Amino acid sequence: MIHGYEAETVRAAERPLLNAGEPLMQRAAHALAAHVRAELRARTGLVADADRAPGPPPHVLVLAGSGANGGDGLHAAAMLRRDGIRADGLATADACHQEGARALHAAGGTLHRLADLTEQQLGELIDGTCLVLDAILGIGGRPEVPGELRGILELIRHRGTPVIAVDLPSFLDATTGEAAELALPARSTVTFGAVKAGMLLPGGSALTGRTHLVDLGLADHLPPQPAVQRLQDEDVRRLWPRAGRDDSKYSRGVVAIAAGSTRYPGAAVLACSGAARAGAGMVRCLAPAPVLDLVLRTRPEVLGHPVPDGPAAPAAGSRAGGVDLADIGRTDALVVGPGLPGDDARARTVIGALRAGTDGEVRRGVIDAGGIDAIRRADRFSAEVVLTPHRGEAQRLARTLGIDPEQDAPALARALAGATGATVLMKGSVSVIAAPEAEVPLLAQDDATAYLATAGTGDVLAGILGTLLAAGLPGPHSAAIAALLHGRAGRLASHGGLVPLVALDVADRVPDALATILSGTEDQPHGAEPSSEGER
Repeated sequence: MIHGYEAETVRAAERPLLNAGEPLMQRAAHALAAHVRAELRARTGLVADADRAPGPPPHVLVLAGSGANGGDGLHAAAMLRRDGIRADGLATADACHQEGARALHAAGGTLHRLADLTEQQLGELIDGTCLVLDAILGIGGRPEVPGELRGILELIRHRGTPVIAVDLPSFLDATTGEAAELALPARSTVTFGAVKAGMLLPGGSALTGRTHLVDLGLADHLPPQPAVQRLQDEDVRRLWPRAGRDDSKYSRGVVAIAAGSTRYPGAAVLACSGAARAGAGMVRCLAPAPVLDLVLRTRPEVLGHPVPDGPAAPAAGSRAGGVDLADIGRTDALVVGPGLPGDDARARTVIGALRAGTDGEVRRGVIDAGGIDAIRRADRFSAEVVLTPHRGEAQRLARTLGIDPEQDAPALARALAGATGATVLMKGSVSVIAAPEAEVPLLAQDDATAYLATAGTGDVLAGILGTLLAAGLPGPHSAAIAALLHGRAGRLASHGGLVPLVALDVADRVPDALATILSGTEDQPHGAEPSSEGER
């Protein structure tokens, strides 16, 4: 699991080490230089040992700000110079880190000054560079690019020069993840001491690339609870509910899914397919007869429970449009909403069954799509109920609950979880999961492909999540694992993000995605790897 900490928390953890005279900058620079050497070796036609190169040695350029982050980059450039790699600096401010600048000069490097270069000279410098180290700003950076730096950032983006971020991408808020539009996306980030929360959240996660964490000895000075966490494959392997020899279809978990309508019949197929392919022991579907016919043609293993279509008022108790939830048989988790209008009788009845303090045995479930639109101000749930809104649905629910709908995704997810008592999975390119307890860290999963932005994929996610809840996993972990598995299945269905997909493709690839994770053969996106250099 990756742990992300807020900027002030990292500063506080560094303080006792700096006061004790620990050479943190030298350790950071040493690890950064090692990572650059490995990157150069890995790229076709480039080698780190300059005297064996067929042509000019590779050129590394450090964008060096005036602070400690610039010092990290300049010291690393000096170390690369001593290894025979042509590394120079470009000072992006009037001042620079003097010790780092002296080290670079002593190693034979050049520290250019951005203010002294013409547009043509700057273009020639970037054209001759194979790798840029972004060391402009560190954890004190703000998501605002000064006017004098816009040109160099636009030039690097236009040239497509690969970037390695030093500690974190510049112009990224280390705590919130808010980033400037012109911030440079990094191929990888070498981060020092601790992963910063903003690197895991929407905005920052897109810029960070693969993260390499360098141990600087901060662990004993960091709090036990980070601000943000991200599950990785080893966490899925530890938490996944594997089938045992003595399991039955009932002990594996029974999911009842209220989904599909005359207008959106396919949503029931997709949600049931997600649940079945994720390993539910049994899937029940509560839907109108024409929808059940469609479901059973695709998934004959699903048990159908016919209900009337439309907004007929539910009867007293747990009766949903003619179906009594107490009479459908054993159910471990309920899923409601895919393909339902908000006034569908099933939506309010299932929400009523999931409400905290309601008589009955089912306390776990997923409220998605039309189910979210049916939530009212008085509704309260437990953390084992997961709401799965996308941004628009979250904003509509926020207005219903009297919450500011314009907050960023982490804050909005937190607010909705606190107001409803449920776990909230805010769907997006980075899915943010908030537990109702404010002290529980956010979870942020970035495992998907942009091609998942197509109709019906959220229905598949609801089904996967229902299976995990039915198996007994806690709400926040169920939500994070479902988001991870759904994203990986989408990547497989789109051949690594190369081609479009349709929602049923995602459900069909869930077993393959799970197999690669459980067998340890999956190449994780946006993982945090400890650096082999600079560790204590």
